[in-house]
Amino acid sequence: MHISKIELENIKSHASATFEFPRGTTAITGENGAGKTSIIEAAAWVLFDLLEYKKDDFLRRGATKGSVAVTFISGLDEREYTVYRDTGTSYHVNDPRLGARIADKKDEVFRFLWQHLGLEPGTDLRSLFRQAIGVPQGTFTAIFLEGATDRKIAFDRLLKVEEYRQAAEKLRETARYLDNSVADVRERIARSEGELSRSEIVTKELDTYRKQTAELTATLTTLSADLESRRALLAGLDEAEKTANALTAAAAERKRLDEALSRVEAAKTEIADLRPKIAEQEKLESCRDALHAKLAEQRAVAGQLTRLDEQLARLRVSYKANAQELKEAREKAVRAADVSNLEQRDAQLIREIASLRASLERDQRFQKEIKNGLCPILSQACLNLKPGETLESFVTSQFAELNSQIAISESRHSTITTDLMAARDAIRFASIVDSLLRREEELKAEGTRLSDERLELEKNNAGLAELEREFATLDARLREHSDPRSRVKYLDNEVAREPELRGLSAAVTAELDKLEQQRIALVSEPYDRTRHLSLRVEVSNAERKHAEAATRLDLSRQREQQLAVEIEGFTVLRGSLAGEFQEKEKLETVAETTKFIRDTLKEAAPRVARNYVYHVSLEASQLFREITGGAERTLKWGEDYAISIEEDGYERPFQSLSGGEQMAAALAVRLAILKQLSDIRIAFFDEPTTNMDAERRENFALEISRIKHFDQLFVISHDETFDNYVDNVLHIERSSSRPA
Repeated sequence: MHISKIELENIKSHASATFEFPRGTTAITGENGAGKTSIIEAAAWVLFDLLEYKKDDFLRRGATKGSVAVTFISGLDEREYTVYRDTGTSYHVNDPRLGARIADKKDEVFRFLWQHLGLEPGTDLRSLFRQAIGVPQGTFTAIFLEGATDRKIAFDRLLKVEEYRQAAEKLRETARYLDNSVADVRERIARSEGELSRSEIVTKELDTYRKQTAELTATLTTLSADLESRRALLAGLDEAEKTANALTAAAAERKRLDEALSRVEAAKTEIADLRPKIAEQEKLESCRDALHAKLAEQRAVAGQLTRLDEQLARLRVSYKANAQELKEAREKAVRAADVSNLEQRDAQLIREIASLRASLERDQRFQKEIKNGLCPILSQACLNLKPGETLESFVTSQFAELNSQIAISESRHSTITTDLMAARDAIRFASIVDSLLRREEELKAEGTRLSDERLELEKNNAGLAELEREFATLDARLREHSDPRSRVKYLDNEVAREPELRGLSAAVTAELDKLEQQRIALVSEPYDRTRHLSLRVEVSNAERKHAEAATRLDLSRQREQQLAVEIEGFTVLRGSLAGEFQEKEKLETVAETTKFIRDTLKEAAPRVARNYVYHVSLEASQLFREITGGAERTLKWGEDYAISIEEDGYERPFQSLSGGEQMAAALAVRLAILKQLSDIRIAFFDEPTTNMDAERRENFALEISRIKHFDQLFVISHDETFDNYVDNVLHIERSSSRPA
């Protein structure tokens, strides 16, 4: 097969690009970031379901959906097919000649690819691409430098050796299931044989229960007849008891009604006695209500006095606080007149300090310019110095004097600053003296008004105590009367029930007469309660015996049915036992066969690995000789997937090979694996010369050009090393999304 075209839409740096590829070796060149690797990634994603990062990162920035279409000529039927995939959910294969979609969704596409790429169904496409077709950049020799365990994990999966082990491991569960099934059948057989051993005992027990059921049936018939007879006698006595109880209840009801009528007559008498007291009660209530109104007015005045006292107290506190604030403001406002003089003195001292500091800085700079006692201006010794005095000591003495003057001036300035702040503060206090005086007058006026109002209220509140005493006396007299009006109202309700009570009394009397006639008609002799209770006990005992007999009969019948079912089960069990023996023999045969298959698979895994390694090693050695041009060296790929080179009878491990030899050996093994596992004769090399110097890049390009028997080889590179060693060159510009 060979890839004839790759089309990209909104994939990484490509907005819309189409790349066509002939057979042979193609170098894809261009600057870093031009989108060279994106071509390999697109082919890996569409044909081998491999994308090393999220689809969102594969998508061109700002786009909502990207797509890749890979067209290839199948080695199976030499026809052209296009596999399409986008970053959404679409994944299908088109037949351009038929103009139809021949595979849709991942499962169908994978089956198509396995068939047309010459792969066994179930082949791990991702592992095949990673380890043989398109090894990721910078990892070409990495797996062969890893330890034996890491190499085994990688290549066992690729060579499908692990599938044999997994199949054997899965059969372990099947074997365990079959062993458990055989054990279950044996247990069922043992249980059935144990149950059948009870059949004779169960038959005898069934005969016993059949006899017992017949005896209990006869006993229950006798008990039922006796019980019905006693229940008939008891029913007559129950009816007589009911009539007697009704007579008693009616007599009690008539007595209650007679007592209620007597209370009605007493109520009439009490109402006549209470009528005069109601008038006196109403008169006292009228007087109490009038006093209550006056008392409420006086209490309202007392409340006003309390509120006035609270207002006067708050006013005195406010007046006292205002007076204190006024006193403080007057005391502090005295210094406000000194602000102008203090500000002038403050400015003068600031200028004086600044002048002294400037002189000090000038002298300090002058001292730094003095060299060997010479004047920096005349460059000669100063003639104004005293005998024994140097220019440096003269300048230093000037520093001390200036520092002393600065310290005195700064101390005066600090004092002036403090006084100035106090004087400015005094201005603020002077501004509030007038407002405090006005507030003082307002407080005095308000106090005078409230005091006058209080005197007036005190005059109107003089009789409060007398009113309260008078109200208490009236209230006590009303309580002594015990509210005759409410009592009369209650008694009127009692008297109003008189017609109803008399009607009920007449009805109860008639009911008594009727019940007495019924009692005489029911029994010719008086009702005997002792006989009634005795008969009730007899009926209860008869019912208990009847229930016991019925229960025993039900239990006997249930057990009889259970035993009959059990005997029937024995018959069925004897029939099924033969089937259980057959099932046991069949399961034992399947278990033995499963164990044989599992042992065979376990032995097959290393044999499959050795077979692949043997043929890959032969193919890789031939490729290594073609790539390196040296027929005297032999490449070996061991059962632990380690590479070694034999030359002149000496075997060198992969780690001791030079970088170029490692690349050639790894390339030979990967291509040999590809030839053994599939009909694919395509390989991708992404920046294989990374970190190589110019000579090594040139040598590797030469080695690539020596590879035979492959339809297409793709080399991704950012330089032009491969241009002279390949069949085709595809250059991609970074600024464009299409090939140059």
